[in-house]
Amino acid sequence: LRMCRKLEMRTSVGTIGIRLCRESFAREAAPLLDEGLFSLHGPNAALHDSLTRRKGSFEHVVKAIEYTQKFNPNFRCFVNTVITPNNIYALPDTVAFAESLGAELIVISNTTPEGAAGDSYDDLAVPLSVLAEVLPRVPARVKNAVVRFFGTPMCVLGDYWMWSNDLHWDPRVTAEWASAPGKVVFTDFYNWTPDRRRVHVDACTRCARNKVCMGIFDRYAELWSTEALVPFQDAG
Repeated sequence: LRMCRKLEMRTSVGTIGIRLCRESFAREAAPLLDEGLFSLHGPNAALHDSLTRRKGSFEHVVKAIEYTQKFNPNFRCFVNTVITPNNIYALPDTVAFAESLGAELIVISNTTPEGAAGDSYDDLAVPLSVLAEVLPRVPARVKNAVVRFFGTPMCVLGDYWMWSNDLHWDPRVTAEWASAPGKVVFTDFYNWTPDRRRVHVDACTRCARNKVCMGIFDRYAELWSTEALVPFQDAG
């Protein structure tokens, strides 16, 4: 981080706050950071800790958010919330709480069928009908924070379809874990559009916005009905 500062690079960290919740560490690290994306999955310890399966994790991430802003007045706080059937109905409260902590950007991530989430996707995926019921309630709970919905078809967002992250996404190359016998390796993923693991189903082909909306996750389309998708009749 010190070298990045000397090179005038922008610094960012994605974190659950285990180290930054320590005051001595945060005091040293926060002034070297421009921004951070914190994982927050509920508005209280009972819900957040039950999802992370780590007692005290809610306290850790909240304290980390507080310390980074305390020790760096210019620090930009972002929050990522992964939605599952266990926390979806608490989402409006989670978003309001995140903003009260100082979050400028709140990313609401639909569970992606990859990694451990892919192994338990049957239990972790939120039905489209529930997304369509809950997600449009979120905007009313924020005052100034920017909200982005990741991995979600635009039509389930209703009047807030322009809050879809599909419209606010930058091409990127990411280095990620890869499988290799007896080795720890990384591989590059070239992501030019936000369509990873997402597909268009029949309803999408009739939608006027299918050029900008990436559709639903492929695994979801394999497992369940997509009747909750309501195609847009105009490009908007």
